[in-house]
Amino acid sequence: MKSEKYPQTPKSDGLDQRLHLLLSVVAAAFVMLVFRLWTLQVYQKEKFEDLAKVNYVREVVVPSERGKILDRHGRPMAEDVSFWDVWISIATDRREKRIVTPAVSRSLQILSEILEKPYAALENTYKTKKRDSNYKHKRVLIESRAPFDKYVAIEERRIEFPMEAMVFTVETPNRRYRYGDLAGHVLGYTGNINSTQLQEERYTGYSPRDRVGISGVEYQYEEYLRGQDGTNQIFVDKLEIQHGSAIEIKPAISGNDVQLSLDYKLQLAAETILGASRGVIVVTNVKDNSLLALASSPRYDPNDIITHYGKYLLDPSHPLVHRAISARYEPGSVFKVFEMFGLLEDLKVDPSERVYCPGSFSLPGRAKPWRCHKREGHGSVDMIQALSKSCDVYFYEMAGRRLGIDRMAACAIDFGLGDKTNIDLPNEQWGPFPSRATKREWVPGFTINQAIGQGDILLTPIQISTAICAVANRGTLNQPHVAQKIHFSDGKTPDLEIQSTPSGTIEASSRTFSIVQKAMWEVCNDVIGGTGRRVYDQDPNNPWRYVIDQKFTVAGKTGTAQHGGELDHAWFVCFGPFENPEIVITVLLEDAGHGGEVAAPLAKKLIEVYRGRVELQDLV
Repeated sequence: MKSEKYPQTPKSDGLDQRLHLLLSVVAAAFVMLVFRLWTLQVYQKEKFEDLAKVNYVREVVVPSERGKILDRHGRPMAEDVSFWDVWISIATDRREKRIVTPAVSRSLQILSEILEKPYAALENTYKTKKRDSNYKHKRVLIESRAPFDKYVAIEERRIEFPMEAMVFTVETPNRRYRYGDLAGHVLGYTGNINSTQLQEERYTGYSPRDRVGISGVEYQYEEYLRGQDGTNQIFVDKLEIQHGSAIEIKPAISGNDVQLSLDYKLQLAAETILGASRGVIVVTNVKDNSLLALASSPRYDPNDIITHYGKYLLDPSHPLVHRAISARYEPGSVFKVFEMFGLLEDLKVDPSERVYCPGSFSLPGRAKPWRCHKREGHGSVDMIQALSKSCDVYFYEMAGRRLGIDRMAACAIDFGLGDKTNIDLPNEQWGPFPSRATKREWVPGFTINQAIGQGDILLTPIQISTAICAVANRGTLNQPHVAQKIHFSDGKTPDLEIQSTPSGTIEASSRTFSIVQKAMWEVCNDVIGGTGRRVYDQDPNNPWRYVIDQKFTVAGKTGTAQHGGELDHAWFVCFGPFENPEIVITVLLEDAGHGGEVAAPLAKKLIEVYRGRVELQDLV
């Protein structure tokens, strides 16, 4: 039987299958490659462009200028000027294990010559900051805020720096106080923000290298003075050297100017008059208690306080203390002015009632008497004579024994002498007025001491000045302030006027104010016996008399405060002209003697400057 034959698959079929498979794989690979290329070049284009930019694009901070601080007439007292930060760019070789390479060493040597700093100091700075992880772009800050002459010297010698450790500079603003230590305590100073401050709510949004106000107006008005930093984009090579112009991403915005009520001329006069003495001179506008001059001596120069802080801190004269607002003193007989209000309003004392002063005062049961400053006594005096001659015995009797501590304290508190004045400057010091409420055991002798401004009473010159201002304007206690207005840098926002803020009212009759002001007038205008008569010129024909200036009569009060030192603190307060008061002057000299003898003549000099009768150069 013949077998049946079946058809057979051609031998080429297997080859075709393998070819089809290969083509499918190649096609799939091609599709994947195309997809990947699309992903990289289209879908993820921006991502990889950003990654590439890290190698050659830098965003650099453009420091903003801080606002100026001006005097009342627009004269700049603090302003930003250009300085230069000095950096080193490093072309890092991964095989190089040394921190300081020969190239870096050469650059540091040249900088040492230019900056006039020891090589070892610059090398130490470089090593410390090189290890800092913040320097991820291979550049190290060597010197902050170099002056213009150093910047020019670096540019002139640029060709000498090795390419592997190229030096470049970045312009940055720095604070300059145009008149050195003039008004240093008022203006304050700036410095780099520290880690503690960065945690405070006040400094939200600040960065580690920001400048902030540390004291004075710089601190108080930080929110206005501070500008807003900008950002520029630059292109660099592997040596971190910039190529081409910077591209502005965000412009820097300057801070706002703060205009003060201070008068440059009066401030300079006050500080010149004080000289090297330890003391304070305060000049205020009677109308609103704005400060025309606020001088505290010894002083410091805000331009160099950061570099010489240790020297200032260890100085036994304590120049860092703003004595006008942060130092508390016994007021002495100046305090008698405020007690008169208690005598007239609370006790209804007849100002013509007389008290005999034998030169001492005693309380029953106390063997040792209290002395009057005039040992032989003043004889019989009424209220106005008692203030004019500063008779202690009168106030021992009328204020110490009759008025008593409770009403004395109430009167002092009415004048703000138991609280802050809330002046617009930081670090104001104060304490509660001493009374039964503040001292567990109170004996009558404490009251007698306080009747002449001694004992536990401690007040700041700005408290005294504010209270006397309320006497001069007949009853309004105004918060003292040094700022007058804010000038906004945008050119659109209207100026912000700093208005006077009343902090209290003295509830006293017009008759009481007239009597107190008449008594203060006698202090200066009783040219034979008034303790403040030296606020006028001496009579050339009689050295014991003084000539009243009828065009600018002054009312005031002297004070001589014992404090345990060899000499007493000297006080003098006054306002003038008497008929229509414009200014209040407060003078305090530490360890200087009698207020009428040493403090009143200083007020006289300042009045002469205020009136334009004496030029500043004539004060020296």
